Amino acid sequence: MAETLFSLSALRGRAGETMFGAWRRRMRGSLDSRFAVLAAITPARPPSFDMVILAGSGHHLAEGAETFLASPRQAVRAELDFYAGHHGRVPTALAGLIDSLAVRREVLSTVEAYHRAAVGPHWGRISAHLDAERAQRGTILLDDGLDGLLSSLHPDIRWMPPTLHVNTGHQYGADSTLDGRGLLLVPSFFKRAPTVMYDPSNPADCILIYPATLGVDHAAGIWTSGTSTRALANLLGRTRASVLTAIADGVATTGALARRLDISSAAVSQHTAVLREAGLITTRRHHNSVLHNPTQIGLTLLDRHDRINSTN
Repeated sequence: MAETLFSLSALRGRAGETMFGAWRRRMRGSLDSRFAVLAAITPARPPSFDMVILAGSGHHLAEGAETFLASPRQAVRAELDFYAGHHGRVPTALAGLIDSLAVRREVLSTVEAYHRAAVGPHWGRISAHLDAERAQRGTILLDDGLDGLLSSLHPDIRWMPPTLHVNTGHQYGADSTLDGRGLLLVPSFFKRAPTVMYDPSNPADCILIYPATLGVDHAAGIWTSGTSTRALANLLGRTRASVLTAIADGVATTGALARRLDISSAAVSQHTAVLREAGLITTRRHHNSVLHNPTQIGLTLLDRHDRINSTN
């Protein structure tokens, strides 16, 4: 749900043309008047109507949809009041969200239709890229500690202990004192500038959305299918082809591969051993983890551009 809503800003913006240009042109040509409510959710200038907070942290679109439909009236009112405080009014398309379940379903239906057209066809690769980003940040945390992690998130995020400065580019600003509460770091594929999100009723619970590292070649590969999945499966076997594809997408550890493919770690180890012997991947140990990376031969087999260094 979050990435679908974040993609609306990427769709109407101009930044990152080399990464999102082809996708933007295709989507702008396919959206009609039925999707007008999307412009109300994400207006030309921030803030947006924060369906992300209302949808919660579900792992699937359906989970977020159910949470949004069940959101308490006061929570929806708080988000609309915040919206109106910066835009002067609440758009008619959103005004009924407080009291009408029918209006909520109508808005949600439009968001789901947009997801199916704009994000759903590419979600497997987008999700894999975000998995790889989280794994990379975990490695930085292990190697360089908390200072290294917070200092490397994005050029617009500066860690000057004990304060994390986030330049969101907005005309309004605010300070948030955590007082020992945690700060949730969430990488985003579509958001290319950092954003701080919080529940207006409890602003101390902060979420920092930061842009996942995204090279131009890697972004281009998100929108293309590469080698036929069926052809690759016929050559390597379905599961082994999935392991190689996931590794090329940046899912690097045995545990992450097991979770991604819903197979045991022992099975992953068997498949990666075969891929390594064939020269399609390399494996190295990093502290207590085993990290897999595609070789140039493996990338060529997948009809990918060279992405070995794209996230460095």
